[in-house]
Amino acid sequence: MKHWVGRKVVVDNGGPYQTKRYGTLIRWNDKEQYIVLSPGGVRIAMKDIMSIREIEILPQESRQAAGRPNSIGYIVKTMRQFEHAVLFRSAMMIWEGDRLLAAKAHLIKHNDQTVTLEDGTVLVKKEYLFVVRSFRG
Repeated sequence: MKHWVGRKVVVDNGGPYQTKRYGTLIRWNDKEQYIVLSPGGVRIAMKDIMSIREIEILPQESRQAAGRPNSIGYIVKTMRQFEHAVLFRSAMMIWEGDRLLAAKAHLIKHNDQTVTLEDGTVLVKKEYLFVVRSFRG
């Protein structure tokens, strides 16, 4: 199972609280039956592991990338940001590549793959760039 070393993973203990730990697996010790995740050097006993899944990006990495501002506002990337855009009726710019589709659109709902605008237009998240218009200062 050492093929997991160096990969970004989520480790689930499957207990009553369904604890999930995210990190890069840096050590797999078969002899002493534990693994170590970074950052933090978290040591997890193999008896406490129900499953290990590889993930593309760690939650802490997406939070750092998600908060990156630009001159007009910030790029919406996470589910929570889309939820806030719907809840607070944030004005958004919607870009398709280098072409501006909407300068001041409002979202009314979204799911994992799509967003729905006020006018009923449904857009696929992967194909567009959503920028919340906000003044920073």
